[in-house]
Amino acid sequence: MPAKRLAVDKAFSALHLRLLAVQRRLASQGRPAVILVGGNDRLSASSFANRLQEWFDARTIEFCAPFEGDPSFAGRPFLWPYWMRMPAKGRVLVVVGDWVTRTAIQATRGELEREDLRTRLKALRQFEETLLANGVALAKIWLTTTRKSLRRRLRDAEDTDAEGWVVTDDDLLLSDGKGAKVSTDCRRHASPAGHAWHKVPAAETKRRDLLAGRSVVDQLNRKGGISTKALRPSRLRPRGLLDHVVHSEMDRDEYGPAMRKWQARLGRLSRLAAKRGVPAVVVLEGPDAAGKGGAIRRLCAQLDAGLVSIHSIPAPTPDEKSRHYLWRFWNKVPAAGHLAIFDRSWYGRVLVERVEGFAKPAEWQRAYAEINAFEAELAASGAIVIKFWLHLSKDEQLRRFRSREDSPHKRHKMTAEDYRNRAKWDVNLRAAEDMVSRTDTPHAPWVVVPADDKRSTRVTILRAVTRAFADRLER
Repeated sequence: MPAKRLAVDKAFSALHLRLLAVQRRLASQGRPAVILVGGNDRLSASSFANRLQEWFDARTIEFCAPFEGDPSFAGRPFLWPYWMRMPAKGRVLVVVGDWVTRTAIQATRGELEREDLRTRLKALRQFEETLLANGVALAKIWLTTTRKSLRRRLRDAEDTDAEGWVVTDDDLLLSDGKGAKVSTDCRRHASPAGHAWHKVPAAETKRRDLLAGRSVVDQLNRKGGISTKALRPSRLRPRGLLDHVVHSEMDRDEYGPAMRKWQARLGRLSRLAAKRGVPAVVVLEGPDAAGKGGAIRRLCAQLDAGLVSIHSIPAPTPDEKSRHYLWRFWNKVPAAGHLAIFDRSWYGRVLVERVEGFAKPAEWQRAYAEINAFEAELAASGAIVIKFWLHLSKDEQLRRFRSREDSPHKRHKMTAEDYRNRAKWDVNLRAAEDMVSRTDTPHAPWVVVPADDKRSTRVTILRAVTRAFADRLER
């Protein structure tokens, strides 16, 4: 065997062992890893991803390669396919067709105007910061091939069934001129400090794999991540705001006509939203026995059941706990024209997880910014987002607890946990006030609903959702 070939084989063998060692270390630490393979050469990116599959333990590696023509993308946020495949602790995800490459292609095509591009890049940087702050090991490889080499490869494959695969139109788009400049700008502005892309020439396969593989090892071995700062509230609300919510009663004779009116109008608007492909997200939060379930049933009375998903959120499963807490909500993001209703939601991170100590202070404090970024992504995809806090007085909650205990049809709803939560009323109230003040945004507003009177609560929620649909669809 020639000395040069022997040296190359030794180098690959050593790299293989280093990658396995990194994988074992991350698994022992319970850390997920994400490896991005981007650039202007999709064939090389796929080839290198396949090489990584050979080197890593295949039992704990997964792949994500978003296809722009996938119909499931319609109406969903840009980052949705990546969140859907986010790896569990100890696993590795290799992404071909990463968020920066796709953004650079869209910007070069003119599909993202300057302000939209700036917003997208900010969202991508926040996304990477979120991954890093939550312990994800991140490696980013940018493979580059000259336009001349791409053209030569295309000529060699001319009139074969591989012609449309070896070089894509997007490869040529990013290979020089405007596309190269745009992709450079995107890489720079979308990257958190200290986590830049590593460029690797892709023309020579073995050299590419060796350089890229070593860079993956170095990046995954990097110590620590970064800490995202807790978001400063943009619109502070005074302490005690929820304590001063005014409760009012609705007359039974007024309730029936109001319900029929708003249910009929929402039914019409929901069908219009389905026709236009506008998704919607409705969140209901509040103390135990606040009436969330009853409000949801009235909200859905005149809706097409095929277009509505109701998610009653329990404690996370072991599989959900092994991933970022937002993962189990990203996989419930509605498709175009669909409505998703959440009976409790991602706000558990800053409510029950904060109060019960399930989340560390640093985790729930940065969750405000992570949640705002999530909801901004929903809104940017065209979704209607509206959130309700059902504010129940302490006395009314006790009355409803006792009523449930006396009713054979409702007794099953009561548990010792309900009274234990009630004992922490003041702490829960403060968490709710912080939540509202720090996550009330123009694109995802909170509506504080007095909940002591069930009839008034249901009509208020129904009317607010209907008006949110009307504001989007009737202008």
